Amino acid sequence: MAQHAATSNLETTVNDLTDDREDGQDNTQPDAAYTPVFSKQVRTVVYVLGLIASCVGLGFMTFGDAAIGGYISTVAGFLASGLGVAYNPLRKN
Repeated sequence: MAQHAATSNLETTVNDLTDDREDGQDNTQPDAAYTPVFSKQVRTVVYVLGLIASCVGLGFMTFGDAAIGGYISTVAGFLASGLGVAYNPLRKN
């Protein structure tokens, strides 16, 4: 085979990824790939508190001081995301 017609590493990688996607294997991960730091109960409490704090912040932004409301909503989001809490109904743990 001529050098210019040889398959490059990039082409091989793309072909492998395409094959995985067609097989439905592109998003499967081993069970040990993700271990949550916090338990399900702690994540739920942090998520609900973050949701409540965001709603309180929205109330401040709408009916009170917008700067305080923005601060409350932003801090609530930062704390929830910093603790790795996110709404994900497909999460198993």
